[in-house]
Amino acid sequence: MTVTVVHIMGTLNRGGAESVALELCRHIPATEVRQRFLVLGGHEGSLAPRFRAAGATVDSCPVRPMVTFVPRLWSWLRAAHPDIVLSHVSLSSGMMLAVAALAGVPARIARLHSEGDGRPGTVIRVVQRAVMRMALRHCATAVLGVTDAALAFSAPPRGDRRYRVLPNGVDTGRFAVPAEPPAHPIFVHIGRCAPEKNRAFLLPVHTEACRLRPDTELVVAGPGGCTDLGSMAADSPLIRLNGEIEHVEKVLAEGSVLLLPSLREGLPGVVLEALATGVPVLASDLPGLRALSRQLGGITLLSLAAGPQVWARTALGLAEMPAAERQRIGAGLRRSPFALDRNTESWRQLWTTR
Repeated sequence: MTVTVVHIMGTLNRGGAESVALELCRHIPATEVRQRFLVLGGHEGSLAPRFRAAGATVDSCPVRPMVTFVPRLWSWLRAAHPDIVLSHVSLSSGMMLAVAALAGVPARIARLHSEGDGRPGTVIRVVQRAVMRMALRHCATAVLGVTDAALAFSAPPRGDRRYRVLPNGVDTGRFAVPAEPPAHPIFVHIGRCAPEKNRAFLLPVHTEACRLRPDTELVVAGPGGCTDLGSMAADSPLIRLNGEIEHVEKVLAEGSVLLLPSLREGLPGVVLEALATGVPVLASDLPGLRALSRQLGGITLLSLAAGPQVWARTALGLAEMPAAERQRIGAGLRRSPFALDRNTESWRQLWTTR
């Protein structure tokens, strides 16, 4: 019997959560799990055609006007009659799952992708978070974090087995470790133009690296434009601004090291993709990445307070990593629980085992 899963997301633009969901659509047949996506934003997002091509359906229930949102969502869920609702909108999933419970959906899952929401802790925000966490406790049949740190953001009650970690996976078949690393240092960053990605930090790191290795390149790719990088990045012959890219694997295969100076993360898919390509990662010392570095080789963590000079020297050192070590990094990822075939089986069991 086919199971119907409704994913609730903001939009289907290119991002970690969206990319993982798309891979699940591609790897779990629609005859086994029918996946539907309900977007809450004002537009479906650039990846919507790809979800439809993978066999999913895409519908819209915009949050605005907010005064009618709850009855509209309830009505849509009643008509769709899904077996499972899987909400991906951080703590706001508490409200989504409460509506799903009222609509009679039997299985209601919240998916936590990040260790925070990046918003200031005002009195109103603190109250809102507390209310949403309470709604999760009362309405969710499962709360799944991509990491322990992401799960902790939901404040799981001690001993409550509904709350657990289920990491993301990467399709290792798309990525191959090059036979030889680049002849000169090529720093790569893949991430959207957003404050939490802290992409402006890449520029002084690259400048410092060029003092030591004048041939060091910086490649920045990701949607949202490049306003956070300024005009100097566009004018430098050693900086390539690629914008939104179709084939991440090609950019990573050309790189020496992936830089990720984020202020906040969950389980960034680009880290798993880099490791699958044998590219070492230099990232911010964040809780989720700290836990990931204990499970996988090839990840080096630094505090942002260490400054661009330390980041540059460390990145240049990683860029010298020999080919044999890069092969070991790639093999380690393929043996891990983060390989998509194992991850897909976890989702299949969660959705189909009753």
